[in-house]
Parts: sequence; C-alpha cells; structure tokens
Amino acid sequence: MEGQIGNEKRKYSGFRRWSRLALFISCGGFFLWSFFQVVGEQTFIFDDTIRKIVNGLGIESIISFFHIFTMLGDKEGVIIILLISLALIWWRKRDYAAMGILVVGVIIVNELNKWLKDYTGRERPMTGPGAESLSFPSGHAMIGIFFYGLLLYLLLKYMKEDKYRIPTAIIGALFIFLLGVSRIFLNYHYPSDVLAGYAIGYICLVIGLLLYEWIYTFFANRPSR
Repeated sequence: MEGQIGNEKRKYSGFRRWSRLALFISCGGFFLWSFFQVVGEQTFIFDDTIRKIVNGLGIESIISFFHIFTMLGDKEGVIIILLISLALIWWRKRDYAAMGILVVGVIIVNELNKWLKDYTGRERPMTGPGAESLSFPSGHAMIGIFFYGLLLYLLLKYMKEDKYRIPTAIIGALFIFLLGVSRIFLNYHYPSDVLAGYAIGYICLVIGLLLYEWIYTFFANRPSR
C-alpha cells in the first residue's frame, strides 16, 4: 500500500512539473506572438470584442470597484505593499533571500516593462490624463503577477495550517486576475496588453521563484561556523 501511495505521489509530482513547463512555454510563445503582432502594427480580433462587452457594462459601481485594484497595482501601491511585506518578512522569518528577490525583482521587472513599452510604442486606447504613457505590455499585469504572485508563494510557504492553503491560493489568484481586468474596465489597456503582461510576468515569476529557491537552499545548506 505504501509503495502504491508513493508511486501515486511521484506521478502527481511529475504531472505538476510537466504542466508548469507547458504553461511556461505557452506563456513564452503567446508573449512572443503578441510582441511581434504589436511591432508589426497588427490588430487583435479579440481586443475589440472584449472592449465592446466591457463598455456595455460601464456601471459606476463596477468602475469604482476596479479603481481599488488598479491603485494597488500602481507604483505607489506596490511600493507601500512592498515595504510592509519586507518589514513583516524580516520581523517574522528573517528570510533575506525573499527580501532580496522581492526588491531586486520588482526593479528589474519594472525596467523590463518600461523597455518593452518604449520598444513597441503602442498607444493606449484612452485619451486624456494617463494616455501619455505607452500601453504594451500592461505594467499592472506584468509587475502584478510577479510581485503579488511571489508574495502569494511566500505566504503559502510560511503557512502552517494546510486547510488555509487552497482558499488563500484562490483568493490570491483572483486578486491578481482582477488587477489586470481593472485596466481593461478603466480603458487604460487593450485586453492584449493585459494578457501579454500576464504572460511575460509569469515567466519572470518562475525565474524569480527558481532563483529564490536556489539562494534559500544554498544558504540553508551552508555549514554554520
């Protein structure tokens, strides 16, 4: 019986690794396709379709709801949450690897996002205040999935009660999803901007997590002096 359980666990673990690899490759492929579409000034059919649906739901209460999420994805919101997170991690866990990856990672991903926007030069769908910055890929989606995804991973890692893991993961994933959706509802981005932001942001997240695990394991296995 124990051998059978062990085999099932190995199969499940192998499935998870392959599914993550497939998602990583899919995100890379989608981002590259979107990137060259934008550079080639091609249109996305689903952009107009989704925007028409969203514009038809322009209820004031929904707009106000999404303003909350978009503020948490703004530079000021990310900095505030980052500082609070660093203080809590230092106070409770002294996880310096996590603190370093959070700070350096957010800076690098933000700079990469700005470079991609400057290179593609895609204008925003909106006009007026805020339209002076560029659109592709969405910074809220890209930085949001990296930063809040990393925070969610750390929260699940530190969590002692297994019964809270699944609800926490669902709530965290929903929050990250609404960060990107808010940019479409508020007309700051095309849907393709948000999807591409999620795709490249997920790639950055996976790289950040692998680097964190390597640093954490390296220092954990070092002999104490």
